[in-house]
Amino acid sequence: MNKQLKKDINQYIKEIKQNIICDFKTRKKFISDIKNSIYDFVECENSTSIDDVYHHFGTPQQIAKEFFVNADVKKIKRRMNFTKVVFVGVFVALLMFGTALVIELVDAHSSNHGYGVEYIADPDTNYFDEDGKPNFDMMEKRK
Repeated sequence: MNKQLKKDINQYIKEIKQNIICDFKTRKKFISDIKNSIYDFVECENSTSIDDVYHHFGTPQQIAKEFFVNADVKKIKRRMNFTKVVFVGVFVALLMFGTALVIELVDAHSSNHGYGVEYIADPDTNYFDEDGKPNFDMMEKRK
């Protein structure tokens, strides 16, 4: 098989992929099967042009139409819905994680005032007033 035919077959398969809308697993299996069929046909018939492939298999649009006629639509819909649910679930989880992260960062930023004040206390001095509250005026500030 020459390089140009291989390139044309890859383009043909790419066009088939573009015309098939279904879940990833079904699409991958179908494309693999059709690719193997095309290469087997080219090897057995000693084909040298893409026209032979088009003549035997049809256009990519015809192949896609035939796929949908023979496909189990309910199974494809079920798989696509499952994929959507998983995608939405992952998106919501990431959104919740991002929101929690932003809230935590804002909270950490607002609770940090930038500096702290330490007081040095003399053990012999009573630093509390009659109500039991600390009397900061009696304490010496340390910088």
